[in-house]
Amino acid sequence: MAQARAQGRGGFTAVHIWMIAFVFLWLTSTVLLVWLYTEQEGLTKKVADLTRDNKRLVRGGDKNLPWYINASDSGSSMASLCEAARMETAVLAIGEEAEDVPSVRTKIATFLNEIVEAGLVDDPLPYTSIELLPAAKSLYTAFEGERAFRLAAEGRAREAEDQFQELVTTHEKAKAAFDESTAMLNAKIGELERDRSLYREKRDDEVDGFEKLVEDARQEASRNLQDARNEKMELETQLGELQTRYVGLKDKLGELQITPGELITARQADGQIVQAAVGSDVVYINLGRDHQLTAGLRFAVYPKTGIPLDGRSKARVEVTRIHERTAECLIVSVQPTEIIVEGDLVANPVYDPYSSMRFVVTGEFDLDGDGVDDPFGRDAVVSLITNWGGEVRTDLSSRVDFVVVGYPPEAPKSLSADKSGRLDAGLAEKMQSIQDRIDAYEDLVAAASSLSIPILTQDVFLRFLGY
Repeated sequence: MAQARAQGRGGFTAVHIWMIAFVFLWLTSTVLLVWLYTEQEGLTKKVADLTRDNKRLVRGGDKNLPWYINASDSGSSMASLCEAARMETAVLAIGEEAEDVPSVRTKIATFLNEIVEAGLVDDPLPYTSIELLPAAKSLYTAFEGERAFRLAAEGRAREAEDQFQELVTTHEKAKAAFDESTAMLNAKIGELERDRSLYREKRDDEVDGFEKLVEDARQEASRNLQDARNEKMELETQLGELQTRYVGLKDKLGELQITPGELITARQADGQIVQAAVGSDVVYINLGRDHQLTAGLRFAVYPKTGIPLDGRSKARVEVTRIHERTAECLIVSVQPTEIIVEGDLVANPVYDPYSSMRFVVTGEFDLDGDGVDDPFGRDAVVSLITNWGGEVRTDLSSRVDFVVVGYPPEAPKSLSADKSGRLDAGLAEKMQSIQDRIDAYEDLVAAASSLSIPILTQDVFLRFLGY
């Protein structure tokens, strides 16, 4: 507790009090010791001096003697000497004259009580006695403790100073590194600021350019929209005129109805024979790779005079080798009394050098000629068309090139009824299905006729293909 209090002291402390008391007691003890050691010798000397002075006084006195020797009688000289010594001891002990020894002790005790009452000393017991040696030992012991504490405090202070210096050095290094990092970051920030400024300028320029483009595009779109509106109005006017003309032409076409026998489109030749030798089974036509020709395609051969209405050909040829603008064909068949000569025409209604021909196939087909509809007759006709580049559609429109028709579906010859005269539900459904197919067949043929789409019967279609 004494050390804890000592660490917080400032100004007048217990050490100062101890030192003052130590000095006081030391002076007192020193004076007393000197007095004790010199008292006897002094007294002896003074007795001798008093004897000598007495003799001198008898002779008339001496002005050079001390004031307390110059007395009226020799009996008072010893008392005066003691009084002077007491006064000198009091001055040395308490710093001022005192009438007697008790007053000196009283002042010393009062001072010591003040030390105890101040409470600055943990153990005031050593100070309750005015004996010199115990007080001196207590003061020295306290001095040793204070000195040890001071030395320990100084050691800790030096360690703290060293740690502080180390921390200062570390802080300075860290500060230097931080300053360097800060400088680098500031440089980087400056660079980023410059880049951002450049980017903003570039972005603003691009935005301005984009806005200008958008504005130009908007204006252009507005002009185009207005032009489109004007064009639409013109087209609507033209469409109205065309619709009027179409209605008139349709009425005329209804009167002049093109029959399937005419087949003007189907009777157009695709090419001609450019080389043929008598006795050779190979001929050359003026169609080749540039005309989208494919190997295996068959052509019907017709005389130079043209293709007949029934599509009957004089011969059939099949493409075997294709060149850039010509093709080598194998003669498949030739009608009796007929020969193939240069200039003969070749045609295939499925083939077109520029686009796929579009067909609609309807009805039932008897391809083997036995008088019975073939279950897969329609599929065979579709295969002939698709294998040679044509396209088969299910719906009829003005974009269809040909309609291939077979025989219309045939209704059952007799249907049995129950006792009530009503047909069985299954038979009625079957009959209705056949009737629906017949109606669809007739509607499709009628629609093709109204749209002036060439209608090819089964026999005509096969003849045009060279069968």
